[in-house]
Amino acid sequence: MNFAYGGTGVFPIVVSEPNMTTQIDFFQDIIHEKFYSGSDLHSSVALVSVAGNDYSHYNATNGSTQGWQPFITKVVNQLVMNMKRIHGMGVKKVVVTALQPMGCLPRITFTSSFQQCNGTVNELFSFHNLLLQQAVIKLNNETKESTFAILDLYDAFMAVF
Repeated sequence: MNFAYGGTGVFPIVVSEPNMTTQIDFFQDIIHEKFYSGSDLHSSVALVSVAGNDYSHYNATNGSTQGWQPFITKVVNQLVMNMKRIHGMGVKKVVVTALQPMGCLPRITFTSSFQQCNGTVNELFSFHNLLLQQAVIKLNNETKESTFAILDLYDAFMAVF
């Protein structure tokens, strides 16, 4: 089942589609309607996908340079709350995507004639991924099993580049 809406974020952004919290509400509604049993949920895996739209919105609304790290922390904290919520609904395996190297996107690399990634931009998203990794370790320490995992898109993309 897929509850995702393209172009949305963890928080409400310019796109009028439901943010991640609302998407999880839709999932919770299905659970309350008893479409799935507890064993269905227990044997399921949830993929929580973050594409960076919150950060694009922050940048587009003239977010300050010094505000990047606090904003990244806020995004990761909300993401962790969402993951815990999904787990609390009975899904025993929750996988979250790390962010890809956004400094390597064509809209960023055009300034170098597409010859190199922007290291400064990639450092910001590496910070997101570091905070996410630390949070997943903490979440797994709080559960009896290794319930939470990261799908590392950053390293996968960098291996290709």
